[in-house]
Amino acid sequence: MDIKTRVGVKRFIRLAGACCRMTLNSRPAWFTVARMFGRWQRTLALLVALPATAAAGQLPLPIDVYRSAVATYVKTGNAAQSVEPLVGWSTAQLTAVVDAIVRHNDPVELEAAALLHLEIGIAVVGLSVIAAQSHLEQGSRLIDTLLPPPDIRRGLSAVRIAEINRLRATWHRVAASAFLSVNDVSHARPLVIRAQRIEPRSAATLTLAGTVDEIDAGLENPDDIGQPSQRTRAERTRGILLFRAERSYTFALEADPSYALARIRLGRIQYLMKDLKRARESLERGAAAATELRHQFIAAMFMGALQQSQNDFAGARRSFERALAIAPQSQNAVVALSFTELMSGRTERAREIAQAFTSVPALDVWWAYKTGVLDLEGLHWLRQEIRR
Repeated sequence: MDIKTRVGVKRFIRLAGACCRMTLNSRPAWFTVARMFGRWQRTLALLVALPATAAAGQLPLPIDVYRSAVATYVKTGNAAQSVEPLVGWSTAQLTAVVDAIVRHNDPVELEAAALLHLEIGIAVVGLSVIAAQSHLEQGSRLIDTLLPPPDIRRGLSAVRIAEINRLRATWHRVAASAFLSVNDVSHARPLVIRAQRIEPRSAATLTLAGTVDEIDAGLENPDDIGQPSQRTRAERTRGILLFRAERSYTFALEADPSYALARIRLGRIQYLMKDLKRARESLERGAAAATELRHQFIAAMFMGALQQSQNDFAGARRSFERALAIAPQSQNAVVALSFTELMSGRTERAREIAQAFTSVPALDVWWAYKTGVLDLEGLHWLRQEIRR
């Protein structure tokens, strides 16, 4: 590894270490984590770009190097520091080691290794979908190995099987949400389907299934199509996808009426389907029930959009200001608030908001934060599980 790469790796470790020490559930830390991940992401570009022959000429890396990396991750929670010994490994080398871990079949090791690959996949998906897919495929193999074959499974208690299935379903749901955060529906959908097969009545998984269709519907915008026949087909496809999303959110609420995100997203679908009265009711109920900051942010942005469509600029202003209070560096919230001020005739205020945002030193807002789709709650739960 040359000097430049070593410096990059050390910087990656320092920044990511700071990220991992922060608490995702605290109000000030939530957005700070997003900013730090942005810096982490820049340095990860070095790692993604490393050629597979980076380790050429060195002795083959044994399985205990990989196990040491996993053990470091469990001990420190610092995925960046843990992955340093693996920099430069080819896909073949990594696959061979994962094969050995799967054959050894130690449940504790399997779970920790699967989560390390999930962390790496999340971190790099905004830079390279191919690299993310590679790590998430390895992690999927590891987490699925937790469930023994049927003949051995009979010796496990129903409680233990339920625990394993919750781990597997949550892992695949978080992985799917990483792809959705970059609007990659094609890679997200198979992971959501797998999570649904494992836990078909999970409100969080049903909600994510609806989000897949909701995002897919957004890619079928008839207004972007000039040819009438293609526009008609896009309208029909979009309508089907929105209906499927609405149905998934409804099923999620039947499974868990207290799951706020499902109600918030249901309100968004109702808004897109022009049912504004029901949309407002759903968004208000969802916002009132939301305890996660990510959910509160999404609810505020969706409510602001609804109010803006009804020319309720005072209400939209309050909603977008609430979103900015949760995430002060959100470009989406800044743009929405500036546009609201402009439409209500407060052009000077619109200019001040935009200038205040652009005058702040450039900070990389993490891709997953920008969309609000990444399942941070599921990821946080998985991190806690491996350290129980």
